Amino acid sequence: MARFFIDGKEIANNDFYSMVPDGAQTHNNIFRGQNLGALNDTHIANIQNGSFKDMFIGDYFSINGSNYVIAGINTKLLCGDKSLSNNHLLLMPDRFSKLDDGTVMRPNGQTTHYMSDTDTTVGGFANTKLYKTYMPSIQSKLEADFGSHLLNFREIVSIHIDSSGAPDIAEWRDAKVSIPNEVMVYGSALNGNNKNGSWYNVGDDDMQLPLFRLNPEEVNNHRDWAFWLRDIHSASEFTRTGAASDAGWISASSTWAGVRAFFLIG
Repeated sequence: MARFFIDGKEIANNDFYSMVPDGAQTHNNIFRGQNLGALNDTHIANIQNGSFKDMFIGDYFSINGSNYVIAGINTKLLCGDKSLSNNHLLLMPDRFSKLDDGTVMRPNGQTTHYMSDTDTTVGGFANTKLYKTYMPSIQSKLEADFGSHLLNFREIVSIHIDSSGAPDIAEWRDAKVSIPNEVMVYGSALNGNNKNGSWYNVGDDDMQLPLFRLNPEEVNNHRDWAFWLRDIHSASEFTRTGAASDAGWISASSTWAGVRAFFLIG
């Protein structure tokens, strides 16, 4: 547990956090990791009014058997081709997302073809099994857990690759859930094929999330399995995180990466 001192005198943790000014700018720069319990009306009020009182990076809500971690605060505010105006938290599950039937999207190395059933990126991220089949199921789980507080946002989604395997066409789409790109995790584009420009892989998600900046354990997913990223690497491969904090890429049908989706509430 962190210890805090002012003028050489130790102060209680709760006293320290109570002294932090309200607002996204300050709360985005402090990692706490506290269980906030179930989402309640007070939480929602303090999100919507932009104070984010008593909510910090790494804090998590426990809802219907899932823990949802605060990964960013107002990180998509005023973003998108249709500017998002809602104050919000960007949440991710602790380690892996769940489908609406309760299946945890942790890879097993044998049957978990979460990105696609075949080794192709033709049609971009929009043509993957993850986007077309699994993400709607993840969304259904989140709608059950968060109801009307699950927010809609706009997302750039690749829909075509060129002959070299680089995405070259994308479009803005409505979304309530997505998966991260490399920049959101590592703070930089690393293995995505951005020959035609980073817009197709990165889009408007062009800043590292505070969760990954402040807590390196989140980058390697607490030494759990890797999870998929949406950057296209080649005609047959997508990027992924690594349990050893290594950034890499694997075939689209690989069974060795899970899914850790993000979403907004407000």
